Amino acid sequence: MRKIFITGCNGQLGKELNAYYKNMQGVQLINTDVYSLDITDESQVMEEVCKVNPDIIINCAAYTQVDQCEDEEELAYQINAIGVKNLCLAANAVDAVMVHISTDYVFDGNKKEAYVEEDTYNPQSAYGRTKMEGEKFVQSIAKKYFILRTAWLYGEGRNFINTMLRLAENRDMIRVVDDQIGNPTSATELVKVIDLVSQSDKYGIYHATCEGSCSWAEFAQAIFNLCGKKTKVIPISSDEYGAKAKRPAYSVLDKKMLREKFGYEMEDWKTALKLYLEKRNLIKKEGERIKKRVLVTGANGYIGRHVVSILLDMGHEVIASDFAFDGVDERAEKSTVSLFSGDADIYEQFGKPDSCIHMAWRNGFVHNAESHLMDLPNHYTFIKNMIEGGLPQLAIMGTMHEVGYWEGAITEETPTNPTSLYGISKNALRQMTFLLADGKDVKIDWLRAYYILGDDEKSSSLFGKIVGWEKEGKDTFPFNSGKNKYDFISVDELAKQIAASATQDEIHGIINCCTGNPVSLADRVEEFIQEHGFKIRPEFGAFPDRPYDSPGVWGDAEKIQRIMSSIEV
Repeated sequence: MRKIFITGCNGQLGKELNAYYKNMQGVQLINTDVYSLDITDESQVMEEVCKVNPDIIINCAAYTQVDQCEDEEELAYQINAIGVKNLCLAANAVDAVMVHISTDYVFDGNKKEAYVEEDTYNPQSAYGRTKMEGEKFVQSIAKKYFILRTAWLYGEGRNFINTMLRLAENRDMIRVVDDQIGNPTSATELVKVIDLVSQSDKYGIYHATCEGSCSWAEFAQAIFNLCGKKTKVIPISSDEYGAKAKRPAYSVLDKKMLREKFGYEMEDWKTALKLYLEKRNLIKKEGERIKKRVLVTGANGYIGRHVVSILLDMGHEVIASDFAFDGVDERAEKSTVSLFSGDADIYEQFGKPDSCIHMAWRNGFVHNAESHLMDLPNHYTFIKNMIEGGLPQLAIMGTMHEVGYWEGAITEETPTNPTSLYGISKNALRQMTFLLADGKDVKIDWLRAYYILGDDEKSSSLFGKIVGWEKEGKDTFPFNSGKNKYDFISVDELAKQIAASATQDEIHGIINCCTGNPVSLADRVEEFIQEHGFKIRPEFGAFPDRPYDSPGVWGDAEKIQRIMSSIEV
């Protein structure tokens, strides 16, 4: 049994190590992160390592905020150097192999050809200097060690790829540095090297980056090309970008020692990038709709059952979650998994869907019901566990009531000031969701709904009441002036917009599910009565207009129009 002690287990590399070894027989992982182990505390490190007595220590912990290191070099030194020293001392105490992850930043970047393992240190930044000192501690203290220098690493979490794709959701062009050349490296490929070398006694320094090199601008363009993004990359210089820390201009690493001692060659960076994107279902295939497995919560609700049918018509698989299924399309897979059980493995219980549309919500038409606040912790826990379980895409129903009083078009940037318990709760859930998703490999679609028409006997809206009054045989109903303008959308069209938004891979964030066309309430009521052939008539002016109602509010439809123009629903 190989005992492997991992520091920084929640970082990109730490997560990839866990994924790699998860089902491997003969391996026991001991995971630590900054909350469970302070590597700058020598006695704590020694005590913890001696307690578990590992065979291998893999140090993924590091202070990697390159620009911030310029202001906090002492803190960076404690983590990137002193912490490494402490781990080496502990490794010696239990006769463990020390595997330390280092960086291309230990070089100055002035060389015109790829750096080999024996090249001289000359870091140009605080980050590079502290990582160099860490390497020196490994070489002077550890009895059995591997130093693996890597570069431009990406895996699960916050990285260059996810940043570029997120920016591309709202921008037609992005400025990216083109005078820094390096090796984009997949955490998946680096883990293979870690496993290879750590099972040998061929100790020393190794470079471990994917084959081939490019600039950051070329890297960004390759990402957009594979994902079908139309965002234009504008190359700029490092001086134009203006980062605080100096980066190596040319830090391509030659894997000479891997070839000579192991006969091993890492994957080409373009192939590794494609594999990374394919695994996350981000590759755009011309003319092909990607079939997804979609979980819909609140599937038997007023809107949910329409969404389920639309998704199935689009060719997706649907897992329907609700208390009852009498109105749910028979083609859907019904799930009785308890939505708010609080179980950490809820994502697995639901069958690991590709996307989740979270629509479940009590008393949506009763805006000041206390249940909105009381249920909020359950929604938070469900979302947290789904994201941490590995959900790739999460769409949640929001509402215009998050915004409160507003005149004009509601955009992503419109400030929120909700005035009902419903609006307050939805607004809080939106803030919580984006906080939970920060740094995680998940796409968030917050779908804001406006005024919904259709299936009126099942709703509690004004239009549902008109249907009821007509059935009762009433000739008229009291009404205000009806001058206020709103964004009305049919439940069928809304369902199409929800289904399209939650299954596409281009545009994310806050998305208004709306028409973008404000219509007066009076005109829409008259149109509704005419559409249904009703005899009932409104008594305009019977009620005064409420002073707190907006004279006109609607959704900015720019995002949803882009989504709907690219997807057939």
